[in-house]
Amino acid sequence: MENSQPPELVKISKRYLLAVYLILPILFFIYVGDVWFFDSALLPYMGLTSLVLPLYILFFELPHIIASFFGFADKEYFNHYKKHLLFFLPLILIATGVLLYVNFALGVTLYLVGTVWHGLKQQTGIALILGARPGWVHSVWTLVPIIITSLAYIYYIVPEVFPVQLIAYISPIIFAGIFLLILITILKMWQSVPKVRLYVLCVSSLFFFSYLFILTGYIFLAFFAMRFVHDFSAFAFYTTHDQNRNQGERKNYIYKLFSAVPLPVFILTPLLAIGFAYLARTTAEGLTIGYVVLVLLGIAHY
Repeated sequence: MENSQPPELVKISKRYLLAVYLILPILFFIYVGDVWFFDSALLPYMGLTSLVLPLYILFFELPHIIASFFGFADKEYFNHYKKHLLFFLPLILIATGVLLYVNFALGVTLYLVGTVWHGLKQQTGIALILGARPGWVHSVWTLVPIIITSLAYIYYIVPEVFPVQLIAYISPIIFAGIFLLILITILKMWQSVPKVRLYVLCVSSLFFFSYLFILTGYIFLAFFAMRFVHDFSAFAFYTTHDQNRNQGERKNYIYKLFSAVPLPVFILTPLLAIGFAYLARTTAEGLTIGYVVLVLLGIAHY
């Protein structure tokens, strides 16, 4: 009788997690080229409205958000999170919808802050997985950029949510926070083991490039940098998990439904996510409706 060997599990490559940061020098060259050689011709298109461009929404924001819900088509996972899905999630969506209706700018602000918190916590969390040392330095390295980036986004996109008395203090707070982050980044790299220092540097570079883009008005580049790194990192975890979970027997009803498609799960995951995102985008006509769909799905994801 032959011994049945369990299928080999797929692993996430550290090189892949580092490679996603190559987007930073690419966006920096685009920025420098536009400022130096084209008199900032792209600047009028670098606002918040670019976040709902069809091509951007097709491949970023929505697909990874939708892919994060695939796991709940697994009966075991659904039962485990049933209370959260059937009780807490509807309450959060209703509250967010009411907020968007009463004060749309404040609702968008909530989404922006949630995006910053979610995206940056992911990257500093991956640093821990790769071997970064936990502790107060790591906590400060995580919290300072979340606070600075949130303030910067709100200040440059929806400044009306700040009380008038605070507006004059926001810019000095942001610059002081950036200086503090430089110091804490140096300390974080000094205390990190050599194998994780490059990743710490890449994450910190994401912070600093984002601030450069925000402070010079290239809001879309700042969002795109964070979104690119976050989405491609997230898909690495989604596809790896779903591939390993559904090897041999497909436990997830979505992947069972597409079992006739001769593709492995780690390929199906992004393709289905992009397909569902396209359907969501085509049903949301108009800029405001597009934002509402994006914000509601994003809040549910966070």
